[in-house]
Amino acid sequence: MNTGTYLIKKDFFDTHKVAELAELARQLEGEKSSVHEGGKYKDIQWHKVDLDPKQYPFVSDIYNFLGAEKNGICVFYYLSPGAVLHPHRDLTGASSNARLRFHVPLITNDNVYFNVSKKRVIMQPGELWALDTSFLHAVENKSEQTRVHIVIECPVNKQVMTHLPKKNLFGRVHDVYFVSILLFSFLKSILINVWRDPGYFFAQMRMLKKFIMWRVFGKKDVK
Repeated sequence: MNTGTYLIKKDFFDTHKVAELAELARQLEGEKSSVHEGGKYKDIQWHKVDLDPKQYPFVSDIYNFLGAEKNGICVFYYLSPGAVLHPHRDLTGASSNARLRFHVPLITNDNVYFNVSKKRVIMQPGELWALDTSFLHAVENKSEQTRVHIVIECPVNKQVMTHLPKKNLFGRVHDVYFVSILLFSFLKSILINVWRDPGYFFAQMRMLKKFIMWRVFGKKDVK
């Protein structure tokens, strides 16, 4: 088992359902928008289409299986040929923030490289995976085909925890390490970006404000 990723269910969607959902993803691709519309990641060929669980029952099937709240990211993620997501960590899908991100691949191939904790993770179509985004992770699409995953993010409640291994001492030490990284990055942003790259600094502050308003006050549409 690779640190930071967990295979929850091998055949969550069968081959027929995967083909059906892959075709839906292709049909909706014309509606996609950039995951990062601004900042230094705006040029990455990484796009999304939001999915409403009320409109798409297959998304509710994932939430219901996990016993999860329908609260957070719920999308088709499209990673274009040649696109690279460099090694990074995220706060929103981090277990230390009591949240996780779940992936179901629909369109992928052997030339898509998904690394977590510097080890390759091979996710096959139809499988349901958990990803703790506090761990270092990266993706590179070396193929000529757009990679498509269903991705949802949700709070880790007692029902969700039944699908996951118990957090051991290593996991708790990792949480402390991750928080220290966040504090260092925040201080670095203030001390360096405020004068070197003010635009990026203010973009980070807006993201921080949105995150606090969402997680603390439950407001999702803060500008």
